[in-house]
Amino acid sequence: MALSMKEASAVSEIAELMYGFLPGSGNPKTAFPLAATEAGVGDFWQPGSKLPSLTHLLAATLEHRRNRFCPLVLAVIRQSMTWRRGRSEPLAREEVEQLNDLLRRVSFRIPELTDNDFLASLPLRDPQPPAPATPVGPDPALLTGLSQRLIEVSQLDPQPRGYAFEKFLQDLFGAYDLSPRASFRLTGEQIDGSFAHEGETYLLEAKWQNGGCSIADLHTFAGKV
Repeated sequence: MALSMKEASAVSEIAELMYGFLPGSGNPKTAFPLAATEAGVGDFWQPGSKLPSLTHLLAATLEHRRNRFCPLVLAVIRQSMTWRRGRSEPLAREEVEQLNDLLRRVSFRIPELTDNDFLASLPLRDPQPPAPATPVGPDPALLTGLSQRLIEVSQLDPQPRGYAFEKFLQDLFGAYDLSPRASFRLTGEQIDGSFAHEGETYLLEAKWQNGGCSIADLHTFAGKV
């Protein structure tokens, strides 16, 4: 089965991450073609430049012999632990954790690589824990100004109040680094704006009214989306 665009992208990133795990040739005990043979996919290794060869190996295994993909990754990791230790550049925990994240994008989770004891046995690239980040919030003066603006918005007539409220919300989200976007049109329907939070984008419908939104309002907004 041909790889999806998501899988092809993940394979490319896995190959770039694994590039330094092993040599491409010239080593009789630890090398990518030896790991491929160990996993039963040696015929997918193409001699030549290492990165294209590794990318082809991973992609061909995933596409044509999917059940050998995890054994291939494990064979690479086992050999890499030996080879990298011999070069005084041991495989780092961060590298394996990054690999685990990429494997999820091709719908794999290898228990041996996510085992806490195994991860704890790997050295950290930076053994010193980073200093705790100092919480950073909006400038108090900015928040005071926004509060005053909201009072001013409330005193406007209904139509200008609606537009002013949209602009106020955009500036409020900007104060909290939520990547706001102004109103825009989508297939003829206007969306009042959007903001981002924890990797998700939220569409915004701004209304200034006394009561809560009715189910009809929600259906209308759902239709816009």
